Amino acid sequence: MRWATLAASLAALSAALTAQAAAQAKPEPQAVLVPAAAEDRVPNDLLRRTSPPNAAADRTYGAPEDALLAGDMDYLVREGRRAIARGQATSLWSTVVFADELASGRHAEARIVLQTAPGGINGGIADMLEPFLLAAEGRADRGVERVDSGGDNLPAPLPEVQRALVFEAAGRLNEAAAVYAQMVDALDTTPPGDDEPQTAEELQRSLGAARVTNAVYRAALVHHRLNRREEARRYYEIVRGFSPRAVDVAANLSRLDAGQPPLEPALDAKSAAGRWMLFVSEYLTQAEMIAAYIAQADPEAGLASESGTALLQLGVLLAPDADDWRLYAAQQVLDAGGVDGAERIINQTPAGSVFAADAEIVRASIALDRNNNAEAMAAAERALAAGGERWAIVASVGDIYRRAGQADRAIPAFDRALSMVRDAEERADVLGYRAYAHRFAGNIRAASADMRAAYEIDQSIDTRLLFVSILMDDPAGWRDAIAMARGLLAEQPDSVTRLNALGYALIQRPEGLEEGYRLLWRGVNFGQTDYAVIDSLGWAYYLHGRFEEARVLIERANALSVNDPNAEILDHLGDVYWRLNRREDARGAWRQALDAQPDAIRRRSLDQKLQRGLTTPAPRRREVPQVNLPEGPSRRDEL
Repeated sequence: MRWATLAASLAALSAALTAQAAAQAKPEPQAVLVPAAAEDRVPNDLLRRTSPPNAAADRTYGAPEDALLAGDMDYLVREGRRAIARGQATSLWSTVVFADELASGRHAEARIVLQTAPGGINGGIADMLEPFLLAAEGRADRGVERVDSGGDNLPAPLPEVQRALVFEAAGRLNEAAAVYAQMVDALDTTPPGDDEPQTAEELQRSLGAARVTNAVYRAALVHHRLNRREEARRYYEIVRGFSPRAVDVAANLSRLDAGQPPLEPALDAKSAAGRWMLFVSEYLTQAEMIAAYIAQADPEAGLASESGTALLQLGVLLAPDADDWRLYAAQQVLDAGGVDGAERIINQTPAGSVFAADAEIVRASIALDRNNNAEAMAAAERALAAGGERWAIVASVGDIYRRAGQADRAIPAFDRALSMVRDAEERADVLGYRAYAHRFAGNIRAASADMRAAYEIDQSIDTRLLFVSILMDDPAGWRDAIAMARGLLAEQPDSVTRLNALGYALIQRPEGLEEGYRLLWRGVNFGQTDYAVIDSLGWAYYLHGRFEEARVLIERANALSVNDPNAEILDHLGDVYWRLNRREDARGAWRQALDAQPDAIRRRSLDQKLQRGLTTPAPRRREVPQVNLPEGPSRRDEL
């Protein structure tokens, strides 16, 4: 892949919603447009319900991100009003207060917010939001004109989506349908492949997949609502090509066959604005993540994108039927460490939602993060009750059991899921789930058998990579794992993932140590913020008896996994500390590894190390192999 192409496309992506505001001089503080009592106005109930139970009215957070991690949009609205009253409007404060005014039907006040936003009524925030205010004011045609005048910076199909959503907000479905139909005809609706992108076309297809999927789904809903069954079915099938297991698509196809309207209600100005915020949230989050990736910036604890998260949480409040996005919002916050916030977000999912079972899976994950296995089990049972006819839910329940250390319940759940699937790729998925559960429980032979069976029916990239990961630990399967990894690397010689897969598999045996080191050194050269390959190279140094070099790399890998503590990395780090005679540091790392819920084999090893320390001889110190990189750039940003 030529990263210069990616960098060029990112320049347009990352600047789209911020360029106009940044280019304008900051306005002088002005509170005159804000009604005197506005800063103390009670937020709309949609936003007020996000406050923590029994929350103090004067509660504070260290930063807006902390409020987002708590899912506390109520607090952000309050603080936004106060900031605007002081003449200190920012993009975040203006957006959250505008959302509250729009939700409350206070259109005049919403317009004042846009006038005082960065860039004013012609700035980037107003470009994003004013079309929906115009629709709420009964001026949809002017709203569409506003889209046309302000959407030039957005990538396709976002301008078309914004235009169509304004028509939806006004109840003008025929015009919305026309915009969506023209949009779909101009889109590349080919789902991205499983492999890493190799061309600019593949890259753009991968980057745009979520936007295309959600845009075409809106087209399907509008045509469905208009009873244009043939077009609606075609659009639903396009969506299903991107998301084969989408439960809302399946439900709406059934309703289409039965002559019933879609599950989702028709949009009004408020919910249309919420849907638009969801589209923009995905765009902003992706842009910021890729920009950090290209810059080789080290990941930081917390949210990948504060602005994207704020729009996501606002979107699911203004469009309360967007339960699929609500699942994503809760999982995003949970992954960033906001356990309580994730719970408040997911608890807004109605019991009758088609995503109710999925919400229970998220609740189970929240319980596991709190080390409450009993509640995780209860949530898993509720998921089965709500969605036990879906194999993906049954398999997800099996994975909850696995994470809770309940192998005796996990394996039967995967057996049941396997009996429910017919598609080859889906069977391979379930076999992979079950293989990992066997491996987690310490049953290497059963894990290898499942992975061999998965590979027989599906040779996708994911299946082959998991094959390598499982069989490298099997004395009878190591050579097969190496052969598989060599094949993967031959297809894409510069793939960090594949370099790591082969390199780490090789260093599991003394005869593979030298070659594995060379491959991993090359992988780190290309993946300077990829904690998996950095840890693997660190472990290769450890096996060469080079403990100080190993420490530097494995400490870096541990720091890079800031949002996802990794038991294997922490275990490696403890071993390195022990060899460097840092015994307390070693025990501390091993305890953290246990807290990170390792598999049964590693858990037994960690227990023994904590009791007795390392009892095996230290690897003897030896010279590391000389590595000569092929001619060419040495960093991603030079490609």
